[in-house]
Amino acid sequence: MKIKKKRVFISDGNLFLDNYNISEIPEIKKLKHYSNLRGLFLENNKLTKIEGLNHLVSLNKLHLEGNSITEISGLDSLVNLEEIELGNNQISKINNLNHLKNLKTLVLNNNRLIKIDGLKNLINLKSLDLSNNQIVDLEGIENLENLEFLNLSNNNIKDIEKLAKLTKLQTLKLNGNPIENSST
Repeated sequence: MKIKKKRVFISDGNLFLDNYNISEIPEIKKLKHYSNLRGLFLENNKLTKIEGLNHLVSLNKLHLEGNSITEISGLDSLVNLEEIELGNNQISKINNLNHLKNLKTLVLNNNRLIKIDGLKNLINLKSLDLSNNQIVDLEGIENLENLEFLNLSNNNIKDIEKLAKLTKLQTLKLNGNPIENSST
């Protein structure tokens, strides 16, 4: 990887490294010097896992869309995260997010999700995009009482009864699902 041949763009505490063919975060040697980063954008690279970010404790935005990430991990020390975008990856299970109490936006569209029970403790979440997965069960979603935006389009959801407790929802997208129970 040759980041130095491309221009690194830093603006307002955000580091943009989109489309750099990065395969591992530790390859970004100078990242350790940016401990006060507020946003890290590594979209459309070749990442397969999330690692090497533990020192970025001020980070509140993490964008990793368009990579090949298979699992959510390596975020333990990033308790200030408010926004995570992991769309267009290969994630099949939601886990390791329970400690992110400040998380307000989570994007996991275009992955391989079937269940979403790993979200149940993200009670401050306001925006959630789970579109274009293979989700069949909404177990745990009823705990996300602060959700204002929810995109569940193009999944395999038949029963939407658990959505009844989401009274703050302003936008709900369910198109492309074989919904059978629509008593909500």
